[in-house]
Order: sequence, then structure tokens, then C-alpha cells
Amino acid sequence: MREDIKELLDRYDKIGALILEQKLDEFGDKLDQKPEGVDEATYEEYIQRLAKEETDMATVKLENEPDEKLGGKSMREIFDGMSFDEKTEALEYAALNLDRGVPGSLAASIATDDADTVRDYCGRIIGECAWTEEELSDENVIFEMQFQKAIACFDVLILMKEPCYVKAVLDRYMSYGQTREFVAESIARYVEAFPEISEPFLIDILESNADTGLEGPCEDVVIMLTGIGKEHKTEEIYQTLRHAFRYMTNKIYAVICLADYGDDRAVSMFKNYINRNQKTIDRDLFYEMMSAIQNLGGDISDIQDPFGDFQKKQGRN
Repeated sequence: MREDIKELLDRYDKIGALILEQKLDEFGDKLDQKPEGVDEATYEEYIQRLAKEETDMATVKLENEPDEKLGGKSMREIFDGMSFDEKTEALEYAALNLDRGVPGSLAASIATDDADTVRDYCGRIIGECAWTEEELSDENVIFEMQFQKAIACFDVLILMKEPCYVKAVLDRYMSYGQTREFVAESIARYVEAFPEISEPFLIDILESNADTGLEGPCEDVVIMLTGIGKEHKTEEIYQTLRHAFRYMTNKIYAVICLADYGDDRAVSMFKNYINRNQKTIDRDLFYEMMSAIQNLGGDISDIQDPFGDFQKKQGRN
């Protein structure tokens, strides 16, 4: 790998870390300004997210503005002047070594190269990367870092508006009983970027796996379909989420997703379920359904509380 590019990437990572530290200090002063009634952990997470968002905006500016130390060029211009092999070598170095991962300007530059070449490269990297620790062939390789290469390739494909691997990605994802959360989130980001392509695949997965209890990766598929549905509502998505509620072993996932999807037709379904299962309904599921009914604008005054403490629980929150 070119030494000047390595130095450029390392410098980018150090500056990004300094910006993040500065933003965390800046927003940390606001922790004492937590609004009354807001959970402390939730508010701290909110502050950290704001700091990260501002850091991301600052590093985008860093990557795309001319820099005297780069001869008056921006990082993006430096990357655009590199060969494809040099770019992908830089991508893999950044994925494995930088705390901030692959610079967005590098991913964007790769996305502008020959489409067939980029697709082939991304497909190979995504296919070769281990998606679980058990698949690692080298015990000295850190799983979280190696998968950053796959994440970077998903980002490149999204920038290209290239959904060619959606089905293959979903097929592989469904072959696992469980994956790490950051793997699921990365898959979801790629899948949800192409709603028209992904929706029928996701619906088919849930419909064809109803007899399994829709556990494991199917739970993530329900979340992915909801993510698409929030921006692109269709009758097919709503009916599939209802289907998921009916067949899921862990119905809490479906309840949360139906509430998040935002169709108030779910209110009567939840009420009917509670009324039919007064003697057997799980406490956590009951609480989640009651909250969902409220979030969807429904009235809970006509619902019998089998535990007698929902209103008390709300008061504590």
C-alpha cells in the first residue's frame, strides 16, 4: 500500500477522534440539562448520538474540502486520482485499522468506478467475510474489524444504487440462527435501501416460515420490513406484519413493529387478543400491547388489566 495514502488515512482517523472527543466534551456539558421525566440513560444516549452526528458532519467537510497539507486537494480528489486496486487496498486497510472505519469519500470514489468491476469486488468481499465468529478461519483475526470490510462494501453498493445482492444477502442471513447486532444492522441498512426490491423477498420469508415461530433471523426480517414500511407503506406490508403477530413465538417483536409502522387498525387486533387471552397473556407482552395501543391513538379504558398494575407502572416511568 502506498505510504502517503496510509499516512493520509491515519491522519484522518486521528483528526476524527479529536473532533469526536471535542464534541463529547461540548455536549457533555448538557448532561446536567436533562428534562424532567426523561430517563438518564436515554438522555445520555441522545447526547452521544448528537455528538456523533456533528462529528460525522465535520469529517465529511474534512474529506471534501481542499487541504494545504494535501497540495490544495481534498481527500476525495486524492482518492479519485488512484487506481481501483489502490482504492480497494485503502478500503481494506481503513476497515481493519481505523477506529472511524472507511472514509465516506473513499467509498463514494469507489462507487464511481466501472460498475461491473465494483460489483464483482463487493460481492467477493461480502461473500468471503465471516458473518459470525464461528466462520473465522484465523483465530488472530478480530471478527468485528474484518466485518467492517463487508460493511464498507454495503455502503459502496448503496451509493451505486445497486441492489443486485439483496436476495443473496438475505438468503445467507437466514441461514444463521443468530448474528451479532452490528451485523444485523448492516444487513438491514443495505436491504432497506432498496424497498421495491427487498419488500417481496422479506414478505416471502415471513410467509414461508410461519410454522417455525418466526424466531431468530425472522425477528430481524420483521424489523427490516417495518423499516421499509415506515417510509413506503403498503397494504401487503401491514398484512404481513399482522401475519407475523399471529405466528411469532415472541410476539413482542411484532407488537413493537406494528406500533412503529403506525397503522391504527392494529388497535382492535391488540384489544381482541388481550380480551381473548386474559388468563394466559404474558405480563411483558400485555404491557407492550397496552403501550402500543396508546401510541396508535387507541383508548385503553375499556381493557381489563389482568395484572392490575399497568397504570402504576406508567406512573413509575
